[in-house]
Amino acid sequence: MTNRLLPSKLRTSTRVTLGCVFVSLEALKALNAGQAPLTHLLMRHRQGDWGQISDEDWRRNDRALDTGHFLLSSYVLSSGQKIWVHTTGERSATFALLPAESWRLKSCPGDTLRAPQ
Repeated sequence: MTNRLLPSKLRTSTRVTLGCVFVSLEALKALNAGQAPLTHLLMRHRQGDWGQISDEDWRRNDRALDTGHFLLSSYVLSSGQKIWVHTTGERSATFALLPAESWRLKSCPGDTLRAPQ
């Protein structure tokens, strides 16, 4: 398994430019119900902590920082609900949404969304 502990210098640095941030109504409801601040998830995503995704997807995200492909993080709230944070390849927008809402992201030019394992 990949060592996912971030070096201390990365814990505070920005690795991802988020662009405009959008949150779906359902994701906002889940965040509020779980008393989880969206800013906390966005900070983790911005710093390169991709949450609970497969090792392969973790490496794909790390490569995407250099190649300009989309980024996808998956975080599990205390309620058990998953929240996805998706940043487009051109880094112009970041979406927080539930996995069931992912179909909407297919309209983002150049991005192909794949569910994390």
